[in-house]
Amino acid sequence: MSKVRNGYVLSISILLASSVFFSSSYAQGLPNSHASDSKEVNKRVEELEKRLNQLEPPEPISIIKSPEEVETEKYYPSDTIPIPEIMDNGTKIPFNVIKNDPNYKRPVYEEHWHSTYWGGRWSYVPNRIHYALHRLFTTYDIGISGELNFKQNVSIDFPMFQNKTDLDLYIVVFQTTVTDVYTIGNQVIVVGTPERNGVQVLTVKTGDLHPSDLRKLLLIQLATPLGHELDYSLIVYESPDFWLKQIQKAKER
Repeated sequence: MSKVRNGYVLSISILLASSVFFSSSYAQGLPNSHASDSKEVNKRVEELEKRLNQLEPPEPISIIKSPEEVETEKYYPSDTIPIPEIMDNGTKIPFNVIKNDPNYKRPVYEEHWHSTYWGGRWSYVPNRIHYALHRLFTTYDIGISGELNFKQNVSIDFPMFQNKTDLDLYIVVFQTTVTDVYTIGNQVIVVGTPERNGVQVLTVKTGDLHPSDLRKLLLIQLATPLGHELDYSLIVYESPDFWLKQIQKAKER
């Protein structure tokens, strides 16, 4: 792995050096152009260095979990219950499918993941690998910036609703046909049949969730009909009247 990494860095260095040499040599053949061309070369080098920084860590390291994952797992709910027990004894709650495309194929690469798009906002390779490793993602409609980042990262667009008194939890599920949703305490079990392709986006009302410990996160688990976990996601619990509270706070300012 180190040899591959070193070869990659060497290739980038040669590319940058070649660009500088070619541009400098070309500039020497033109009258009064050296200064302006040098600025252009420096600008190009800075641009390439910035793009490289958006693509990878500054040093060659192994990353098992992202810093965000490490932080959120500090609030992993304690005393979790096995999935089959929740399927047998938990509360079955309603869900709404707001997007369903059984023929959807997850792309290997998307245009907006390129390092030149929005300053490389979604181009960081460890993040791209992280999202590729998972098939379950969760979010709320509680901020434009958060919504933009979420949708660009999962590469799925879907409608979002700002219900003042009945907040939705959005659950994006790839390659699974969801059949049921159960909950006990801080756990939510999304049961479905694994598929080769497809995507579904579900909404669950947070009013139907009753976490037993608000100091911990919700544990959303994707499982097979036999109770085998396929994936999981951690997310903070937000109350049904989230937007109403935000409106009231804005009026008080």
